[in-house]
Amino acid sequence: MATRLFLLRHGETQANLEQRYQGQGESHLSELGIEESGELSRFLSKEDFCAIYSSTLSRSYETAGIIAKPHNIDVVQVDELKERYYGIWENMTFADIRSKFPDIYGSWLIDPGKTLIPDAEQLDALQRRGVSAIEELISRHAGKTFCVVGHGGINRTILFHYMHIDLNNFWRIRQDNTCINIIEIDKAPIITLLNSTSHLGEKRIKGTGYY
Repeated sequence: MATRLFLLRHGETQANLEQRYQGQGESHLSELGIEESGELSRFLSKEDFCAIYSSTLSRSYETAGIIAKPHNIDVVQVDELKERYYGIWENMTFADIRSKFPDIYGSWLIDPGKTLIPDAEQLDALQRRGVSAIEELISRHAGKTFCVVGHGGINRTILFHYMHIDLNNFWRIRQDNTCINIIEIDKAPIITLLNSTSHLGEKRIKGTGYY
């Protein structure tokens, strides 16, 4: 029997609304983020999750807690699943970064896998810790279905690992708030769903933030 991983992104936060790089900083769910997470919880209520995990950041944990309610499962926090540390860009707005670091920001948009953001964690290091955590969970829950609530950046690097895609393609896929990705692992990993927000229906609001 295949192992099924539901890899999700947290709901919208206040920092998303303000177009800030959250990174490893804290920002709680906005009113819309709570609503989105409720829609996601209802959509996933019939899934047979054996476990639900989140990162140690509040936006991930809050979203996972809402998802966990109909399953009567305690959320387990995993520090290695937290978002990338963005160094001196942490909590800065996109506009301020564009203004103060135009060259680095321009490089980040076209060459993300190689761009050095001052004091930040590199994408390959982010991928290594994220994949290591996911591989341990896959081994723990072999043949079962489990859920991980992560973040836009780390989710991308995990998906790229299983799709054998270079990190320089970081901007080639979206990870919207409360999106669903499904990875099935049998003889080989298969991505069976990517960035789905169908659970939001007409309430879907795109692009309030990626971090």
